[in-house]
Amino acid sequence: MASITVPRVAARTARLPDNTWETVVGLTPARLATCAIVTRECWLDAASLLNMAGILRGILRQNDLMGRVSMTDLVERFSTESLLLPDRGARVMRPRLRTVGVHWHDYYELCLVVSGEADHVVNGVARPIGRGSAFLLSPADFHAIRPAGPEPLGCYNTVIDPALMERQLAGLGPPSAGDFPWHADDFLAAEGDLRRLQAEFEEPRLGSARLVEALVGCLVVELARRQPVEAAAGRPAVVGELRAAVRYVDRNFREPISLADAARRAHLSPNYFSERFREYTGSSFQHYLQERRLRFARSLLASTSLSVTEVCHAAGFNTLSHFGRAYRRRYGTAPSDRSRRPGSPASGDLGAVTM
Repeated sequence: MASITVPRVAARTARLPDNTWETVVGLTPARLATCAIVTRECWLDAASLLNMAGILRGILRQNDLMGRVSMTDLVERFSTESLLLPDRGARVMRPRLRTVGVHWHDYYELCLVVSGEADHVVNGVARPIGRGSAFLLSPADFHAIRPAGPEPLGCYNTVIDPALMERQLAGLGPPSAGDFPWHADDFLAAEGDLRRLQAEFEEPRLGSARLVEALVGCLVVELARRQPVEAAAGRPAVVGELRAAVRYVDRNFREPISLADAARRAHLSPNYFSERFREYTGSSFQHYLQERRLRFARSLLASTSLSVTEVCHAAGFNTLSHFGRAYRRRYGTAPSDRSRRPGSPASGDLGAVTM
């Protein structure tokens, strides 16, 4: 299995924050079965831990490594290269979860719950989930899972490469089923497709890549059909060449993207793209991008204990001073004023445009 890169590894002598996962890392992949996750609030059984072997192996950088690594470094933002092999566009894992802290990914995540109950908190909004519940999250979403009963949450957790997902979304045609995240409470019939998807990843055969893409396409279509049509009502429709560019901004606003990057997605010159973007979204490119970042930051501040500095960089702002000024102009209060937590997005917030 290919190794992965973990951007921040805590020193083994560092004091770990409360309520974070802590992993005791084995010396070799063969010892992964003896690894344990220890915490006050969550645990993974041995089988689930082995499903995460791809992640854990990535931090076995040297044969003599025996350290304690804050799971904050693993779950704040999972990456595609951490979990997918280059020639496979999707992967299914079978974790059994207790509490999962706030985190996000650079890929799309499709999850089907087959046992247990929990509160799923997405972008600061809680929703109960149980057997048959499913959700699809984009790279723009952050979420957490809080147990609602004694039984661990058993699920099929599917990692989907963004390029593969974008092809599936484009194939749905305008308009799409509205904004992410997508939810459903009656998706248990998809379990068979997810089992087959898991098998194709673990034991690839002739045509596996094509079959994986087809299975992902079926899952996306079935879940899209369960989204309320009215989710897209009242938002400007983006047509033709702009659709991919706006979707690119909506999914990647935390990255250092530019107008030129988005224009390339639309196959237009930057100047013409800027005009078309304003025409169809009612906003300049830079204003739209900043609004997406501010909304994300505001939700993080309202629903997590992350510091203002952490939120600033997580939302895609380069400097704390710029973030502070933009936040005060938009919301009339400093980001450090947690006493004024929003219950819902402020009126006038830009929604994602209809695809």
